[in-house]
Amino acid sequence: MSWQAKAKDVKKLQVEITNYCQARCPECAREKIFLNGVDESTPYIFEINNSYVTKDTFVSWLDKDDWSSLQLIDICGNYDEPCTNPELLDIVEWIVSSNIFNKDLEVNIATNGGVRNTKFWTDLGNLTQLYRKSGGGPRIRVVWGIDGLEDTNHLYRRNVKWDKLQENFRAYIAAKGNAYWQFIYFKHNEHQDELAKQRSMQEGFKGIKWRGAKSRPYEANSIKPADMGKYEKANAEPILEVRCKALKRLDYHGLDTGLYITHQGWLLPCCWWGTKFTMREVYEKYGYKYDVQSHKLHGNNSIQDALDGDWFSNLHGEIVQDIFSQCSLHCKENVISTISTELNTSLTG
Repeated sequence: MSWQAKAKDVKKLQVEITNYCQARCPECAREKIFLNGVDESTPYIFEINNSYVTKDTFVSWLDKDDWSSLQLIDICGNYDEPCTNPELLDIVEWIVSSNIFNKDLEVNIATNGGVRNTKFWTDLGNLTQLYRKSGGGPRIRVVWGIDGLEDTNHLYRRNVKWDKLQENFRAYIAAKGNAYWQFIYFKHNEHQDELAKQRSMQEGFKGIKWRGAKSRPYEANSIKPADMGKYEKANAEPILEVRCKALKRLDYHGLDTGLYITHQGWLLPCCWWGTKFTMREVYEKYGYKYDVQSHKLHGNNSIQDALDGDWFSNLHGEIVQDIFSQCSLHCKENVISTISTELNTSLTG
C-alpha cells in the first residue's frame, strides 16, 4: 500500500528549526532525553546537540515542491525553543515573501518568551505588520507559552524569567505584533485562569487558549496536571478509531493533511512521531526494515521524493494495521482534542 499524501495536498507543515532550548520544563520530551541520555535503543533521528537550521537549509527543504494547498507553517518542534535560532527572522521573512507559497499562508511561531532581546521582538513585530493577508489580517502569529502569572509561570517553565518574558511580549505587542497566550493547566496555577485572561487583555494579546497538561500518565516526581474534569473525560473512553492526519483524514486542527520535519531534516507523518517514544515503538516492531535515508531531506531530495520513498510508502500500511500508542493517545476519533475546542477563547470575538 503506497503513501497517500502528496506535497501539493499538504495543508499544514510543522518544522523544528533547532534542538536547543534554554528552559527545563519537566514534562518536555527534550528534557526526558536530556536527563536520561541517548541509549542504544533510541532511534536514529534523535540527537540533542544544540544545532539549528540555517535559512539556506530551510529553503532547500521546501523549494522543490508544489505548495498550492499549504495554509500553515508551524514553527514549533518537540525539542526546541524556535526563537533561539539566530536565523529565525530570515526564515520567516523568506516564507512570507516567497512566491512558492500563496500570499495568505500563515506562519505560527511558538515560544516560551524567555529568550532574545527587545530589538528582536520589535523586529518580529514589524515583520508581522509588513506582511498581511489579502483581506488585511496578519500572516504571522506568535503563541506565547505562559502557564500562570509572576508567581507560578516559573514552576513549570523553569529557567524562564518573568521580567524577561514580560519585557519581550510587551516589545512585540508594542510593535503591533499578533500575540496569543497559551496557558497549560496545572494544580499550582488553575486558580489563575480568569486572572490570566484579564492580564492578557490588559497587555494586548489577541486571544488566550487554555490546555490541559498532556493526557499521558505522569510520573511520580513530575508536576501533576490539574483535575480537568469534563475537559479530559474523553481520555478514559475506549478508542473507536484513529484519525491520522497524514492519511488525509480530518485532524483536530481542521487541516486534513499535515507533515513534520525535524531539525535534522527527517520527514515524519506528524509531530507526535517526532518523539523518542513513538519512534522507539516503531523500531521495536519493524527495526530497520525500510530504507531510513529515504525519508530524510538532503541534496536534491524533495518532500515528494521522501513521501514516495521506501520508508513512507511501506509505513503507511503499518500505520493502518497497527495503532501506535501516540496515535491512539492523540488522534483517536472520540477525543479530537476536547480541551483545545472547549477552552479556546478569542478576545476579539
